This record gives sequence, C-alpha cells and structure tokens, in this order.
Amino acid sequence: MAEKWDKQFMDFIRRTSEDIRRTGEDLKIEAERLLVEVRDPARQAKLKATLTDFRDKAAAVTKEAAERLEGAARHVEDFVSRGLDNEKPAANTAKAPSSAPAEASAKDTPAAKAPRKTGKTIGKKTAVKKAPAAKKASSAKKAAASKTAKTLGRKGA
Repeated sequence: MAEKWDKQFMDFIRRTSEDIRRTGEDLKIEAERLLVEVRDPARQAKLKATLTDFRDKAAAVTKEAAERLEGAARHVEDFVSRGLDNEKPAANTAKAPSSAPAEASAKDTPAAKAPRKTGKTIGKKTAVKKAPAAKKASSAKKAAASKTAKTLGRKGA
C-alpha cells in the first residue's frame, strides 16, 4: 500500500514540476517581450508625451481649483465683514433708538440705492424688479430684534 502511495505522490510531483517549468518559461518569454517594448524608443517617447500632457492638465486643474478657492474665500470674507458691519449699527440702534429710523429711511430711499436690472427687455425698455422699501425695513427690524434676543451659554448667566 505504501508503494502505491509513493508512486502516486511521485507522479504528482513530476506533473507539478513540469507545469511549474512551463509556467516559468512562459513568464520568462513574457518578461523579455515586455522589456523589449519598454526599451523601444518610440514607445518611450509616446509614454513621455502622455505623461507630460497629463502633468500639464493636472497643473492647469490645480491652478483653476486654487483660484476658485481663493475667490470663495474672498466671498466669505466679504460676507462676514458685511455681516459684522451690519451688526454694529444694530447694536447702536439698541442704545440710541432715536437715530435708527433716520438712518434706515436714508438707506432705503430710491435715490440712495439704484434699482437692480435683470436684463430682461420688454419692447425697448428693460424690466426692473424692485423690492418694496417697507419689506426691507421690516426685515431689518426683525433681524435686529432676533439678534438681541438670542443668548449664548446658560440663560441665567
């Protein structure tokens, strides 16, 4: 029984070694073919051109992304600074209520603010959308009231 097992085991090892030898030869042939392709000057030039093009495109996209990010940062800074500027008069109105209506009415007058144009034309005249001054004034009062009512932290402190 042991001889039969030994014979089967040896047959298996021979077949496996032949398979491994063939696989090794196939790998060697494929590796040599790839090395020839890599060493080919025409392929190297093509690969170099492709990589250069890719690098240039990546640099352009990176530059554009940086510019957009800077623009967005500027918009945020402007928005925050306008918010802080708008918050300062609201704080002053709480301290001195008599001067607030005069300032608000001077800002909301049509002479002080030019109407925004939408660019739509009706006939020969351009259509202009105007927001009523009363809505602007009431929304400003609501915003000022809500800012003063809000607290941070504990209510008792």
